[in-house]
Amino acid sequence: MSITEFLKDKLTPIICSFVDEPENVEITIITSTITIICQVKASKMDYGKIIGRKGKTIEALRTIVSAMKNTHFSNDLRKISLEILDDEVPSFSYKKN
Repeated sequence: MSITEFLKDKLTPIICSFVDEPENVEITIITSTITIICQVKASKMDYGKIIGRKGKTIEALRTIVSAMKNTHFSNDLRKISLEILDDEVPSFSYKKN
């Protein structure tokens, strides 16, 4: 099992367990040579639950993701991060016009 499949399989039920609309949760894993990025997208009403008071829930999720990667893929030296995607500004782009 690859690291992307593993992280997605383990992270999805954790996040879906405490949101109101688990059917709207999308998790994307992006890998590069130096980084693994876990992107979480959910309904607008669930962002607060994922982030938690003073960011405690998201920090706990980041710790869990890091521990899973370091435990099961200890030879993988890439850094891992967890991001919450918010589509408040859907027209935003990094490309210059």
